[in-house]
Amino acid sequence: MRIVVRNSPAHPLADLSDREATALRAWYGNAASKEDEAIALSVIKRAKVMDGWIECDCLAAGLQPLLAPIQQERTFTLRRLTSKEADPQQNEERPNHAQTCPFHVDKDAAPPLFDRRYQIRPLPKSERSYIDALPAIPNRLADISEDDPTRSRERNDRPSRLASILWRMLDKAGTNVIPALQDNPELALGGQLSGIRSAARELRVLRTWTLNALMSTWAADYWDPDSRWQRLLWTSRPDWPESLRRTGFMLLFVKTVSAQAIMPASSLRKIDVLGKVRQPLRGDPTLRGPFLTLLNVDFQDDDEGPVRAIQAYAQPVYNGDTLFPVESGFERDVSHLLFWLQQALFDAVPDLRIKITKPLFASETPAGLCRPDFMLEATYGGSISVTLIIEAFGMETDEYREAKERTLPRMKHLGPIFGISPKDLTEAKAADTARRLQDWVIDQVRRPRYDTSPTSDDDILT
Repeated sequence: MRIVVRNSPAHPLADLSDREATALRAWYGNAASKEDEAIALSVIKRAKVMDGWIECDCLAAGLQPLLAPIQQERTFTLRRLTSKEADPQQNEERPNHAQTCPFHVDKDAAPPLFDRRYQIRPLPKSERSYIDALPAIPNRLADISEDDPTRSRERNDRPSRLASILWRMLDKAGTNVIPALQDNPELALGGQLSGIRSAARELRVLRTWTLNALMSTWAADYWDPDSRWQRLLWTSRPDWPESLRRTGFMLLFVKTVSAQAIMPASSLRKIDVLGKVRQPLRGDPTLRGPFLTLLNVDFQDDDEGPVRAIQAYAQPVYNGDTLFPVESGFERDVSHLLFWLQQALFDAVPDLRIKITKPLFASETPAGLCRPDFMLEATYGGSISVTLIIEAFGMETDEYREAKERTLPRMKHLGPIFGISPKDLTEAKAADTARRLQDWVIDQVRRPRYDTSPTSDDDILT
């Protein structure tokens, strides 16, 4: 066995001894002694630090199978890099391990590594005042014996912890709300960032350190050890318990992201991320940005630096001036329509107040949790107030439609629903859709009350 260059296995980095190769196989085959586990852990850590892969030597000739070192939250492990095809022999660059090798992949038993559907479950809002820092660097191997082949390897249906932290800041700051125009709202970028920083002061990473104190909004701080942000993180060093890594955070406006890198708008340099850059997987990826991105960083395995980005969550936003969160390019188009609606009704009916909200957390209903795409609060004359639901049906798959059909009965307990699909915003239909939406809002305000029975408005998807 040997350590090779990641994505270029023809280039070796270091050879493994026979003892190290034996220890790796013994650990993965659930036959390792304590000494074997210590040796295997050392090898996996070394390959991770070298940013390499481990090349197995179980085949008689030709290209050899590959293993990727993975640093999980509390353990180290190896991921077997084989063909994505049903027949692992179809991809010659990623051959399967020999039948007698402990790393052999049984395609019938191995579940898909990712849930391609990515149906994010709505999360209730947390009232915790503390947020999660990075755990200490793992010092043990994953327990392979506990691996259940019937379970998915990655719960992609649950948002990342960084997503929840970012949503809590945006929710506390009201960044996901466009107030009624009668209140003359100030939507300047500086004011929005100031509001997010104020929200971060209410969240704590440690008893003595708030999220705001450990967070930078300037990309250049990432490369500057003398920046105020990095100096504060250095000052915080004695306060971190052994169970946690010294963790910093960055909140950056980002134009583009890739699987493991972000490109801040205020810098010509990209920031590489050790893990994957998470984002809502909705609609065309090329239309998803720009993003408001939250990163967490550490100071390498020895805590001496330089700064290293570990995880990132990229939240699509309306644009660089209005950090109103969306989940796709299509939701951005729907937001544009709602902003037009708000202005049109303000001009036509000055006493009709329209507040637009992008819910970030789930609402409770008698039928269960749900999270509408958008909510309008329409108030007329100070006495009539109704909540209206705007659903952006941005995908056409049966699976997506079925998921919406499960949540729509829950949303109906919150208010009447108006559905918008991509065809409604085409050039030929956009004007008609705008008129229909405007008439619908006025009609709902005129109604004395709304029928919240789960059987009402069953044709919302038609």
